[in-house]
Amino acid sequence: MMHIKLTGLAIAVLAAALALAYWFLPDDGVPVAASAVPAPAQGRSLAAYFTLDASAVPVPDPVAPPVPLAQQLARLAASGRPEDAYAAYNLLDDCISFEKEGRLPGLEFELGREMTAEEKAAQRQLCAGLTQRQREDRLTYLATAAKAGVPGAATLFLSEGPFGDRSALRNRPDDPLVQAWKRQAIAQLTAQADDAEVSSLSTLMMAYLRDGDVVRKDAPQAYGYLLALRLVYDDILAPGVTNPYQDEYWHWLQDELTPAQQAAASARAQAIAAKYRQHAGRAAHG
Repeated sequence: MMHIKLTGLAIAVLAAALALAYWFLPDDGVPVAASAVPAPAQGRSLAAYFTLDASAVPVPDPVAPPVPLAQQLARLAASGRPEDAYAAYNLLDDCISFEKEGRLPGLEFELGREMTAEEKAAQRQLCAGLTQRQREDRLTYLATAAKAGVPGAATLFLSEGPFGDRSALRNRPDDPLVQAWKRQAIAQLTAQADDAEVSSLSTLMMAYLRDGDVVRKDAPQAYGYLLALRLVYDDILAPGVTNPYQDEYWHWLQDELTPAQQAAASARAQAIAAKYRQHAGRAAHG
C-alpha cells in the first residue's frame, strides 16, 4: 500500500475538496463533522492530495524577469498536450484571480504562507499584458483538458459553469446549450471518477447528496462514490489517521439505501478502488 503521512491538519485538504463543491454547487453539499477534518501539511498542494503525483508548487521568481504571458501561452498551446492546455488555463486563471485580489489565495494555501511583496510584484508584471482574448481562451484550454481527462480539470470545468457563467444554471435552465453543458460536465466527471480520479469522486459525491442546479439527488450514487473515497483514503492515509469517509460520519447516507443498493454501491466502489491501485502501482514502478 502507498501511504502519505497526513497529520491532524491533513484532512482539511479533504474539507477543502468538499468546500469546492459547496462553492460551485451551493445546493449540493452537507456539513461534515468537524472531527473528520484534518489540514494540509505545509507546502503540499490541494492538487497533490487529489492526484498524489502533483509537481512542486510553482512560485513566482522575484529575481528573474518573468517570461511574458503571451510567450508562455504560445509555448503551451504549441505542444498540443492536454496537460499543457490545463497549465495554460491555470496560468490565466491565476492572473484573473490576482487582478481581483492582489494575491493568489490558492498559492498561499499551498505554500502555507502569504506571498511576499517581491512575489506579488513578479506576478503583477507577468499578468500586466492580460488581454480579453486570453480571458476567453482560458475556458477553451480548460475544456480541452477536461475532455482529455487531465486530473482536476473536470472538477474545474463544472465549477466554471456553462461558458464561464454559473448563473446560467439557474437563469436559463431550459436553454439547450446549458443542458448540453450539464450533460458534458457530468459525463466528464463520471468518466474520471470511474477511473479513480479523486477530485471527481469528491465532486460527484457532494453533487449527488442533494437536488442542485446540475444533478438531482441520488443517494445510491453518492454512497458509491463515498465508499470509493473511503477505500482510496484507506490506502493513502498514514496508519492512525482518521479516514473522514467512515460510516460514523456518514451513517445517515447508508441508512437511505436498501440492502441491494448498498451492495451495488459497494461493488462499484471496489472496482474504482482497484483502478486507483492499478494507477498507484504503475506510478510507483514508473
